[in-house]
Amino acid sequence: MKTMRLSAFLLVILLLPSCRMGRNQRPNPPAQTSTTSSAPAVVNTSALDAVEYVTPNTYDVKVFDNYTVTWADGSRSFKILIRYPIGAPSLLPLIVWSHGGGYLNTGHHGQEEWGNALASAGYAVIHIAHAEDELGSHCVALQIPADECELSDLTTEVSEGGTLLSLWYDRPRDSSAVLDDLDKIEKASGLIFDRERIGTGGHSGGTSGAMSLAGALLDVSPSVHDLYSADPRFKAFLINSPQGIDYIGMTEHSWDNVHAPMLIATGANDNSAGEQARSRLDPWNHLAGPNQYLLYIDSPGATHSTFGLDVDGTPGLKAYIATTGIAFFDAYLRGLPEALAWLNSDSMSLWSNGLATITAK
Repeated sequence: MKTMRLSAFLLVILLLPSCRMGRNQRPNPPAQTSTTSSAPAVVNTSALDAVEYVTPNTYDVKVFDNYTVTWADGSRSFKILIRYPIGAPSLLPLIVWSHGGGYLNTGHHGQEEWGNALASAGYAVIHIAHAEDELGSHCVALQIPADECELSDLTTEVSEGGTLLSLWYDRPRDSSAVLDDLDKIEKASGLIFDRERIGTGGHSGGTSGAMSLAGALLDVSPSVHDLYSADPRFKAFLINSPQGIDYIGMTEHSWDNVHAPMLIATGANDNSAGEQARSRLDPWNHLAGPNQYLLYIDSPGATHSTFGLDVDGTPGLKAYIATTGIAFFDAYLRGLPEALAWLNSDSMSLWSNGLATITAK
């Protein structure tokens, strides 16, 4: 084990200037121009005394490593790492975190910045390594015809007549396997998790698993459709840089039945190989609410790596992203009214001088 010091909120204060509070109202959608009144605001919630949200308590962070989770049927195993707050109340709210990219046996060591930000705010964060698997390992389980599980099928997008990789089948099931194994994880780590306050999150490819756990449907192959992977044990979903329509089995109807609390975060320059920033708004445009939010940053600095809080991301913008993620979980896992009020105010727009907005459905 190792101990590390983190104060994400001190970093926010140092990097970004404070602004004056505006009216207690929801921000405009990203396509509109944000305006605020120059008159002094009248608010009823003490949480809005400052435009940046600050979680009630912050903690030093410790790491528990070298634990293996195995699916209930024994067919798959992967490593996890836990970041947790030192000295926090013993019944810890839990976030299961999914890394971006493809299969990665050491993926549980990635996304350290997100893990530290959340753990310093009082959450236990279980990072998953989505370990390597056969590309077509799911073909039998999903009864995909053999002639749709050739290598050429598995390396072609479903929207182009191909078949979904096992990676996108495995991701939500890895997260569910973590919850199945919580009793043993608690025994090994000495931590105690609150089973009623569990959320999940990820960045880029990691959002596919989180979105599936929320109830999104994926196309699988020309003959297999509507892969359903929802797990009601997860109560809130943080989605950074999601995939849009025609990527990894997503269709215009994938989000029809996604009604769980959700925060989507993206921005003007959230591009990556093969996917443009504009498509990352597809999930938001197809969600119906309620309790669903979009953090949108209209800046060239709002790059793909910035939403992963990666070291090469834009420093000032990362503070907006991390703070909003913490406020979201504080609102929907901890039930803090001040966090909910902040999400539904124009505080982010004022704090960022209109660069970033939070829109609610």
